[in-house]
Amino acid sequence: MEKILEYNSVAKLKDLASEFSSIEGSYMFSHITPGYTGQMPIDATPMKVTGMFILLVLSDTPFDVEINMSKYTLRRGSFVSLFPGNVIRLLEETPKDLDAYLLSFDLKFLQSVNINMTAVAIPPLLERPVPMMELSDEESALVTRYMELLHLNTRDNTNPLINKNIATSLIAAFFYQMVQFFHKRISGMIDYTATAQSMGRRHDYVREFVKMVHLHYVRERSVSFYADKLFISPKYLSLLVKEATGRSAAKWIDDFVLMEAKNMLRFSNRNIQQVAYALNFPTQSSFGKYFKHLTGMSPTEYQKS
Repeated sequence: MEKILEYNSVAKLKDLASEFSSIEGSYMFSHITPGYTGQMPIDATPMKVTGMFILLVLSDTPFDVEINMSKYTLRRGSFVSLFPGNVIRLLEETPKDLDAYLLSFDLKFLQSVNINMTAVAIPPLLERPVPMMELSDEESALVTRYMELLHLNTRDNTNPLINKNIATSLIAAFFYQMVQFFHKRISGMIDYTATAQSMGRRHDYVREFVKMVHLHYVRERSVSFYADKLFISPKYLSLLVKEATGRSAAKWIDDFVLMEAKNMLRFSNRNIQQVAYALNFPTQSSFGKYFKHLTGMSPTEYQKS
């Protein structure tokens, strides 16, 4: 039977981490470095995540974990994001030279962070969410700076309220930075699915389509709207997008809308009717039908899941 991995679970690392800090009810920071006393405790029992956890590995010795029943090998540059409902299991002892940063977030605190969900929607991750991303040395160094800033802010307890406001701004900037990393990889997916020589202007159409969807999906959900902006037919645009990304133009649009809807339903204080209007649906009923068609459950069922 799986155990529950809660936000407060990270507090157990206080005696193992070379650096540890926290703001009560907000987040906890841990930095595990080579030379800590003993090894990280291993528990082969699967653990279901109820908070949000972010892990960055900086050491060279690889070790294996299982996330959502898929095996991942963590090594230098491995960036892991665990969200509520994810299940993780350690498959072996962590290496003695482990160097890693870990952030644990309280979900109620994250709801107070002013993040523009339109900006952070990453639809290619919806269909087959990938909890791990390999970062370059430059990207890892940038993530490390964000984490260390959060740690330094937490250590200064001069004014807890100001500290918390600083933290929300840093975390929002950190999330935007991670979205930048994801978008670089999305761009690469489009760039390398076909050669530049064969794509030519076709490639530009696809890139422009993805950019425009990111800007306009809250108001516009029809392929014809984007095709008109590009001065090509909806049929031709759909063909180009499918060839370049393996996903239809309509699927790209729906995934952006669905990401936003899920974020609003789960992490905002808006009711279903407010979410429907925010996403430009004429009625709550039409939004409910749209959401259930894509997910198999009603917005109410999703909120309770």
